[in-house]
Amino acid sequence: MRLGLPSQVAGFIRQELLRGALKPGDRLPTEQELATEHGVSRAVVREAIAKLRHEGLVVSRQGIGVFVASPDSANSLTLEPDSLAQPEDYRHLYDLRLILESGAAAMAAEHCTAEDLAEIERCIEAMAKVDELHRDYVETDIAFHRAVAAATRNPFVALFIAFVDVKLKESIYLALRSLDFIQTRAISEREHRAIYEAIRARDPVAADAAMRAHLRNSSRRLGL
Repeated sequence: MRLGLPSQVAGFIRQELLRGALKPGDRLPTEQELATEHGVSRAVVREAIAKLRHEGLVVSRQGIGVFVASPDSANSLTLEPDSLAQPEDYRHLYDLRLILESGAAAMAAEHCTAEDLAEIERCIEAMAKVDELHRDYVETDIAFHRAVAAATRNPFVALFIAFVDVKLKESIYLALRSLDFIQTRAISEREHRAIYEAIRARDPVAADAAMRAHLRNSSRRLGL
């Protein structure tokens, strides 16, 4: 099925957002710049932006421009606050994460580009440089998983994984506070490195297994 021009432009921008080329808070090019880049009218661009705004992926600021929204503002999926009221709720969400991300790692091994591999490795190196626990470490950890998701080249995989990871972010930070951070970081780095090496080797079976092992170990470390 051939998509209309607004959907095509929205799809291109969505892919840029989900693979991290445009990050939360970044300003999108102007309507005219996007129209010129894609060879369409400004009306087509406006309709494309409206689609992305409806999904919660971008926000418009009157007189300033259109900006990338934070991941947790996306309204394509929602969870009511009381949906995560009990420890068991987080375990269920972590189980979903395991299903999604192990498959994503396998897909990444088959579809990743050199740029994807560089971004995944950059995230590992950034985590290794953190000397003490703070929320930025958790953000970098989540960035690694999003980079793997982006390497699938499937925007819907990336969207679902971003949604789940955002919901777990605070619980991961709070759980890490009770652990030996340096030791936990070293173990996590080895596990992340194993995932990266399997993806780099383009071995989907090994990538799936490495991600499963990491998430199961992580779940135990976090007491889930």
